[in-house]
Amino acid sequence: MTTTGTENEATYSKTKVALMLIALLFCMVVHGFGSFKFIPMQVAIQDYFSINEGAYGIMTSAQNWMLIACSVPFGFLVRKLPCKISFIIGFAAAIGGMLIQIFTTSYIFFVIGRVVEGGGFGFIALITGSLILTLVAPNKRGLWSGLNMAASSAIPQIIITKGGSTLMISTGLSFKGVFYIICGTYALAAILLMILIPMSLRVHGISDSTKPTKEQTRRVFRNKTNWLVSLAFITFNAVAIGFTSYVIKFLVSKGMEQHQAANAYSYVTIIGLAAMILSGIISDKLGTKRKIIIVGFIAAAASMVLLAVLPANLIFIYIILYGTLPRSIAGLTNATAADIAEVPTDIPIVNSVKTTILQIGSVLNTILLGFLIQFLGYQTTIFILAGECLVGAILWFFAKKIP
Repeated sequence: MTTTGTENEATYSKTKVALMLIALLFCMVVHGFGSFKFIPMQVAIQDYFSINEGAYGIMTSAQNWMLIACSVPFGFLVRKLPCKISFIIGFAAAIGGMLIQIFTTSYIFFVIGRVVEGGGFGFIALITGSLILTLVAPNKRGLWSGLNMAASSAIPQIIITKGGSTLMISTGLSFKGVFYIICGTYALAAILLMILIPMSLRVHGISDSTKPTKEQTRRVFRNKTNWLVSLAFITFNAVAIGFTSYVIKFLVSKGMEQHQAANAYSYVTIIGLAAMILSGIISDKLGTKRKIIIVGFIAAAASMVLLAVLPANLIFIYIILYGTLPRSIAGLTNATAADIAEVPTDIPIVNSVKTTILQIGSVLNTILLGFLIQFLGYQTTIFILAGECLVGAILWFFAKKIP
């Protein structure tokens, strides 16, 4: 049995569906707390474990390695298990990993805890993204994918960056004290989902006895559109995530003060929060994702050129452009799983393959960017990133299966 968003709205009341969707978005905000929790606590963590930047980098990237290894198996588990059971497994791992980080005094065990936590939340993110596409009607997928992206990235990043620092400074909490609070939000999200998600709900309704054939498994990996979309996402990820760590330092090199650069770049996140949601609404109204994303990639390339050539007093032009049109890319890319999948039950596998490719790209981008900046300098590296964005637009041009 397969279901669509419309059928789920008929199976469950509108109120029930709305409550489940709100709980899923809260789940992704909590996921974001886990992803971004190190941002305001880097110095405190490095001092606690007496580690350098290299060891800290290993710590922060630990979840990426877990997702590279496990995303595809996770996809098959999501397709097989009831959603409630999947969430129980995911939150057990996330909370268990967080508790290891809270109670250990060993750097090695802290990294192990990060790996376990990252695996749990990778599993949860995969279930959530696939389930949202199951619960909502096709003409609402752009909006809800935009909301999902805002919930998992912009909102928690703003909250944890400001709130984590405030808690540590105003109350004297250690970073582990803040971790306790974050772990409490994990437990709250788990409780809400256990209450609201019925045991009967599955990602597109696959039954216990149904096992994918070898041909069905190969079908997902031979899907050319998914490869085009995933590779394009890597090019954007190089800019949106990989280069983010370097932007503030580059703005300082243009003559801005450190706090001015940090405040200026924070506006990208704030503007992007609204842009992610608005792009989803526009996509649903116009019935297209592909054209909007192509425009987004071209705008991202133009933004990087502006970043390189504009003087500090005109950097707001870059902030406005980069904070708006390119923000359509992430949310609408996540909305494409239902278009890419040849049958509805392939959606979680499509998402898991995309996640694996993206995580590999994230690791390679992180390594490559550092060397590019070291040997070529910031400006040349930024122009290379602009070129990568144009490659992303070309890849999406050929992904013609997506409307």
